[in-house]
Amino acid sequence: MKKVMLNGIIAVTMLGAGIGGTFAFLGMNHHNGSATAATMPAPKPIYFAQLDDVVVSVPTDSNNPANTYIDITLQFSTFDQNAVTTFTNLQPIIKSQVINLLMAQTSKSLTDPTTHDALSKQCLAIANQVLNTSANYTPPNPFTAAYITNLVEQD
Repeated sequence: MKKVMLNGIIAVTMLGAGIGGTFAFLGMNHHNGSATAATMPAPKPIYFAQLDDVVVSVPTDSNNPANTYIDITLQFSTFDQNAVTTFTNLQPIIKSQVINLLMAQTSKSLTDPTTHDALSKQCLAIANQVLNTSANYTPPNPFTAAYITNLVEQD
């Protein structure tokens, strides 16, 4: 009987030590030895440059006359606030090149949602190219994305 009670006491003690050890382990802060490894860099702010209300007259199909109006608004994102200022100064050049791009399209291609990604990438390339060549902007290609924020077709 003494052996059974002794084994029972040992089992309860081991179980309690295991549970206590688990809680102690979970409650500890785990460091890998480097204080800087756990710190993350602060996120960079995102700035937006906007190209407001570009209105062009385009044909419905490639064989028709230009009888449909497209009104489009674009935004360009960057991590460089100076790129927004330079964009504002060069906006007439950027706008004229975007108008040339849009006038080569049809209203069907411009209003088709499947072509918006390609159109956004082309407008992004225009904005970066104008800043790179007209302002010798460094670092090159300051804009990372272009977004179509408004697109209206009027017959």
